[in-house]
Amino acid sequence: MAQPVAIVTGAGRGIGAACARALAKRGYALALMSPSESSVVLAEELGGFGIIGSVAAPADLERLVATTMERHGRIDAVINNTGRHGHFATDSGAYDDDLLTGPRLGYDPDYAPALTAIDDEAWHDALDMLVLSVIRTSRLVADVMVDQGGGAIVNISDMLAPEPRLVYPIAVLRRALGGFTKLFADRYGRHGVRMNNVLPGVIDNYEETTDEIRRVIPMGRAGTVGEIAATAAFLLSDDAGYITGQSIVADGALNRGIR
Repeated sequence: MAQPVAIVTGAGRGIGAACARALAKRGYALALMSPSESSVVLAEELGGFGIIGSVAAPADLERLVATTMERHGRIDAVINNTGRHGHFATDSGAYDDDLLTGPRLGYDPDYAPALTAIDDEAWHDALDMLVLSVIRTSRLVADVMVDQGGGAIVNISDMLAPEPRLVYPIAVLRRALGGFTKLFADRYGRHGVRMNNVLPGVIDNYEETTDEIRRVIPMGRAGTVGEIAATAAFLLSDDAGYITGQSIVADGALNRGIR
């Protein structure tokens, strides 16, 4: 049996790097991409190859997929990881890493950011990064997976996709990603090609996680990048062979919705 091949974007650090390590342990040959050389360094460590590129640049995605096919002739798995686009809304409509607090993970009546001041450029940039990047990658790999008899894609999304919060307004675009995932599952499920989303909550690579934030998480702690990576790896595996079109929330029960 041929060695399975996986693409991971945003693989230079955080969740993306943890996903790369998790897949390497499971025997995948890796093709990694990130905006810096960190994915190249990690790929060398893990026995794969890496390129410098952005998920928002169609040419970089094309190069990543083409290089993977040239080297391996197949693509069994893709993890579309973009990281957080922008940060948290401020009174001016800009972003600031220091605004995430326990109350703002729920509803804070004293928090009134300038929601309508977020300009078109920011929305369009986020659309490219969070949604179109996945659609473009799918366009490049879907037929490859169909022709080889199957494959799986996991998109790293955000816990705010199903429950929008003012503290991170641009995350509402993640909702569109959930819709596309359902459509992809409908279209390609008959070919054994699956797509699912992982929606992380507060994760330990966020440096500003405070006791106040941990207090509002029912499990009393942030998640780990390793836990998110393990969830993604499971969804790519044959053990998840009948799971497709789903959005799996991994947030320590922080979100309150019932779906």
